[in-house]
Amino acid sequence: MNPTEASFTTVRQPGTAHAQYPYLSATNTADRTYLKFKTDALGPDKKIVSATLEFTVASTGATRPGVQVYPTSSAWTSNRLTRNNQPALQNAPLSDGSIRAVAGKTIRVPLGNLATISTTGPTSFAVGYTQVGVGTTFKKGASGPRLHLVVKDVREASPVTSPTPPPVAAPTAPVNSGALPIAVAPIGTTAKKVFAHYFPPYPVSFDNKPPASDYYAVNYLQPGGESGKHASYGGLLRDRPEKRDPLTGDWQARDFLDEVNDAADAGIDGFTVDIMSLSGQNWTRTVGVMQAAAAANRNFVVVPNIDASASVATATPTDVAMKLSQLFASPAAYRLSTGEYVLSSFKAEAQSPQWWSDIATVLKTKYGIKVAFIAVFNNASDANMKSFAPISYALGNWGSRTPVTVASGANNAAKARALGVKWMSPVAVQDVRPNGGKYAEAGNTETLRASWNRAITDGADFVQMVTWNDYSESTSFAPSEAHGEAFLDISAYFVRQFKMGSPPAVTGDALYVTHRIQPFAAQPSTPSRLMVPTLDGTAMAPRDTVEVLTLLRAPASVTVNIGGTKRTFDAPAGLSAVTFPLLLGSVSATASRSGTPIATVNSPFRVVSTPNVQDLQYYAVSSLGR
Repeated sequence: MNPTEASFTTVRQPGTAHAQYPYLSATNTADRTYLKFKTDALGPDKKIVSATLEFTVASTGATRPGVQVYPTSSAWTSNRLTRNNQPALQNAPLSDGSIRAVAGKTIRVPLGNLATISTTGPTSFAVGYTQVGVGTTFKKGASGPRLHLVVKDVREASPVTSPTPPPVAAPTAPVNSGALPIAVAPIGTTAKKVFAHYFPPYPVSFDNKPPASDYYAVNYLQPGGESGKHASYGGLLRDRPEKRDPLTGDWQARDFLDEVNDAADAGIDGFTVDIMSLSGQNWTRTVGVMQAAAAANRNFVVVPNIDASASVATATPTDVAMKLSQLFASPAAYRLSTGEYVLSSFKAEAQSPQWWSDIATVLKTKYGIKVAFIAVFNNASDANMKSFAPISYALGNWGSRTPVTVASGANNAAKARALGVKWMSPVAVQDVRPNGGKYAEAGNTETLRASWNRAITDGADFVQMVTWNDYSESTSFAPSEAHGEAFLDISAYFVRQFKMGSPPAVTGDALYVTHRIQPFAAQPSTPSRLMVPTLDGTAMAPRDTVEVLTLLRAPASVTVNIGGTKRTFDAPAGLSAVTFPLLLGSVSATASRSGTPIATVNSPFRVVSTPNVQDLQYYAVSSLGR
């Protein structure tokens, strides 16, 4: 939720109010930011389960962590708040001071002592910075502070405590979805769940080095990286996780926690974590993801996902079951109300139904763990679905990646129901594989919207967003350098529609622009093998388009500037999209209502005629600055 009051005080002008300033200031002693939130709107029958304050940093001189949040009285208003009359700090700080302000970045500060957050009256916080001699400012307005809350109805039964992990409560979306211009009332308990497929080979950072010199920059994004092994196709990756500065302490744990929070903020219920091996770095990262999900206190769950196309498939069912038992011991492991733990898969058909049944049998007989199996196919043929249905709780498919193949695909949800099982529907953005020499023509966000609409109209029980972070195939939803949080934000709209059965009310205004940074036929300056659009087996004609997706509370006029050519169109209320020809140069768009600009987006990605390497992924930017 956004604050109802926001201002700051300073010793430099102790008798002056500062509500008129477009920023908030926090220092060690001189400046203090004050925020007030209408938490009583939740009602007295709600209990706060977790709380996080989010800020977008405008400027800072900080070189080490130090954001500090204190509870304070709500007996103040922005236009009268001064240093002389500011409320005193109450109790100990609610944060541990471990979060560092980084200019231009959005930071999240987990809060403790949740009893200080009122559900019967407003809640206020005072914010400072512990590092002496530096100043930090935060943005106000649409990009200003936000309070993310996860709540529980106090009328619900308390969780059962036992020697083994209790069933995980049904995941709920956070009360606030950040700056998203949609209604964000709690979704509550729903049988429909949304998971994102987590791919351990690509963590936020490999080495905690500065982004300009880390492993991604030096080895994966350069044609000559890793001793030139990827030179024939211009480098392994075209995108990477959103950059961050080096962290102190357990930086891997911090990275995993940030990913969990990013996913939970979008309304995602959990990760299906790809288990490629039973040891090594990928296994260690799988454990780290589960630990972060448990520590986040967001009702965010994890489903182990055995990758039958990887080396783990050479292990015996006994060995696989032994390692799975360790994961199922985590309180973050997803557990049905029946007590069964959920186990998923990739390319289930690569192993026989008996192999999967043997794993379940060992888990039950040796470890006392009952599992509900989701068989996710690379090819959801009728034969595969029929052969796996008897051993499965649900079936699913990895899915196709063009809007044509998504729309024309079979209604597998209906087929699954006819076989007496549930259906997990795939949702994807795009698929571009430089190392494989092929890609799918996603048509800007058409594949994303088409796959969400199939999941909704087919009545799927679950959704698997594929993927959270596989940058080698450009399928990521996770915040990245190429698309920020744009694809997550768009999906947050559909997540609520999928779970609630109707689109959420649009309460604000946002623009999302997607485009490539080169015409599809452009020749790169670095000689390399070029990709062809045949990933789905049927070639959808490549296209050079800019798409403007609008999410508006009321109709507006939108002006698009593509390479210096301006076009204007009328956008209706709600969600809609319009495409225009891709031209060389810069791309921007502005929405206006009654002659007043209400949202503007300027793409930082220029369209060029000769790229360094072929890059056919769609880039995305948002007017929300996310």
